[in-house]
Amino acid sequence: MNPRELWSRLDWQDGNCFRCEQMDVPVAEIGDISVAGRAFPLSACQWCVFRLEQLHYTMSERAVRRQNTPAPAPAQPHPIGQWPTSAPLDRPPAHVA
Repeated sequence: MNPRELWSRLDWQDGNCFRCEQMDVPVAEIGDISVAGRAFPLSACQWCVFRLEQLHYTMSERAVRRQNTPAPAPAQPHPIGQWPTSAPLDRPPAHVA
């Protein structure tokens, strides 16, 4: 969706953007936040609304991919006394002072 399509779906009025803190710019109400049992409206400017929409899309796509990805097979345990690396076993591991 391009910015103009998104912006045409919202009602705009002059106000302050909660995200970028611009003042006296066209903003749209995008939700509310509750503080101490009271709800306060959140308004964002055109560019912040578009950026929030992009973030929402990206996070939604990631969630779908995560759900559709099979879980990795559990790692095989290493036998006792065997280092879990390809380093030779004829010397002890390095110690960090």
